[in-house]
Order: sequence, then C-alpha cells, then structure tokens
Amino acid sequence: METPCIIPYAPRPLQWRFHQQRTRFCVLLCHRRFGKTVAAVNDLLRAALRTSRTDWRAAYAAPYLGQAKAVAWDYLKHYSAPVPGRAVNEGELSVLLPNGAKLRIFGADNPDALRGLYFDGVVLDEVAQMKPEVWEEIVRPALSDRMGWALFIGTPKGVNLFSDLYYKAAELQAEGDPDWYAAS
Repeated sequence: METPCIIPYAPRPLQWRFHQQRTRFCVLLCHRRFGKTVAAVNDLLRAALRTSRTDWRAAYAAPYLGQAKAVAWDYLKHYSAPVPGRAVNEGELSVLLPNGAKLRIFGADNPDALRGLYFDGVVLDEVAQMKPEVWEEIVRPALSDRMGWALFIGTPKGVNLFSDLYYKAAELQAEGDPDWYAAS
C-alpha cells in the first residue's frame, strides 16, 4: 500500500488551465510572475509520481545551469519533500522518487550534458534564450524512443526558437493536431 502524500501546491486559475491540458508538446507564453516555473516543476513531479515506469526520467532546463539551479532547484526540493523515501542528490541536482522516477536540473549552456540521455518529460524554461540546436538536435531525439513530452515556457523576447515554437504549436493546434498546444 502506498503512503499518501500531499504536495504543497495550489495552482492559480491560469496554472490550473495549463495543468488540465495533456498534449505531447505544450508551449506557454507567459507574463513575468505568472508562476510558470512553479507550475512546470509541479507538472514534472505529478508526472513522475503517476508513472508506472520504474526508469522514468525527466529534465528541467533553463538557459544556464546556474539560472536553472537558482530558479527551479529549491522548488523541486520543496514540492517533493512530502514524498516519503525521496532522495535528493545535491551534486547531480536530482531528485529520485521511491518509484524509480528521477528528475534532474540542467543548463542549456552545456548541451552536451543532455546528450546520450533519454527523457519521458522535459521542461525548457526561457526557451527564447536557448540555441535551437538544444531542442532540435538533443532534446527532441532524447524524447523520441519513449514518446516523451516537452513543455516550453517563457516570456516574449523577439524572434527566436520560442517564438517559432509558439507559432508552430498555435498553427498545428488550430489544424487539430492533438500533439501540440499553445497558450498565452
């Protein structure tokens, strides 16, 4: 019998709307202070806790490792704390859950750290500041063999990978593609 735990997260209305969608690729264009990182970390944690795979893997990546650690690491530790038996690895910036699911923090400034891994779920935060190769050459292939999903979150910052993904997702969603979702 599993020990129940309550994650100390109460989504705001717009965060709740995001949590209700279940597509493979989701692009969220958010204003500053939306709470996108908190929502994304909790989405990763929810997926990790609900998986039936014992080797489930997820990544949260920001443009720089230092930024990812400063923005998301404390949230990941805080929201996963009520999970009985969870293990935190400060050196690896990872949380291992009792069901074998593992969540890690990465920086897109060192894309080679993502090579050779597989992912069931990935959050790319502030995608506008990432090189397109991070998604196209590294993360997308790492999701392919396990049909993993990706959440792209950020704030507007001109024409770049994030704007390209947003417009692509909006177009595909309008055409009825069930794999893509865009919201702002």
